[in-house]
Amino acid sequence: MGAARGRDHEGTARELRVKTMSRVRAAINSIRARLHHDEIAREVETELRFHIEMRRCANIEGGMTPDEAQRAALQSFGDFNRVKSSCCEIRRSLPFNTGLLRMGLHITIAGLAGAAALWTVNTPHHNLPSLLSQLGFVAVLTCLFVVARRNKKLHRQ
Repeated sequence: MGAARGRDHEGTARELRVKTMSRVRAAINSIRARLHHDEIAREVETELRFHIEMRRCANIEGGMTPDEAQRAALQSFGDFNRVKSSCCEIRRSLPFNTGLLRMGLHITIAGLAGAAALWTVNTPHHNLPSLLSQLGFVAVLTCLFVVARRNKKLHRQ
C-alpha cells in the first residue's frame, strides 16, 4: 500500500515538473516573440500561406480550376492581415495569468525600497552628496513601486 502511494506521489511530482517546464517554455517563447517580432511575423505568415496553399490544393482536387481554387481558398480564409496580426499577438501573449508574477515584482520592489530606506537611515552621512545619492535610490525604488501599482490598476480596467 505504501509503494502505491509513493508511485502516486512520483506521478504527481512528474506532472508538476512537466507543467512548470511548459510554462517556462511558454514564457521564453513569449519573450522571444516580443524581442524578435519580425522573425515571428515571418514564421506566422509562412504558416498561414501554407494553410492557404493546402486549401487551394484541396479545392483543385475537388474539381475547381487553379484560379477558382486560389480565390476560394483566400475567401474562406478571411482577411489575411487581420488573421496574421491575431496570430502574432497570440504568440506574444503568455498562456497563463501573470498576476502572481506582478505581485512578486511589487513585493520585490517594496522590499528593496524598505531595505534602501533602512540603509539610508543607518548609514553615517559624512557629506551631502552621499546622503542625496542614498535618498535618490530610495526615491527611484518608491517611484518604481508606484508605477507598477498604477500599471496593475490599468490592466484591471
